[in-house]
Amino acid sequence: MKPGLPLAAFAIPLIVSACVPTPEQEVEVTPPASEMGEDACGASRYAGLVGETSPSITLPAGTIFRHYRTGDPVTMDLNPMRLNFEYDASGKLVSVSCG
Repeated sequence: MKPGLPLAAFAIPLIVSACVPTPEQEVEVTPPASEMGEDACGASRYAGLVGETSPSITLPAGTIFRHYRTGDPVTMDLNPMRLNFEYDASGKLVSVSCG
């Protein structure tokens, strides 16, 4: 018996199994904001604060939000349920949006 033959007997099934397609996996996709509604996060409730300087904002427990100044780096991940509060350099609230 040749020394490489037992190794080949184990290697061939491994090589062939690499060519077998894998079953497709289901991926959960979050629908775009347009399908969830433009105000999925409830930003319209805070629209009256736009233009105020350093407004005091009370949010319900568990609210997903972020606040940042215009021009600050922010992540590009879209979360339709997240409230975004954008302030200018003087601390004035310039926009409230979902995303």
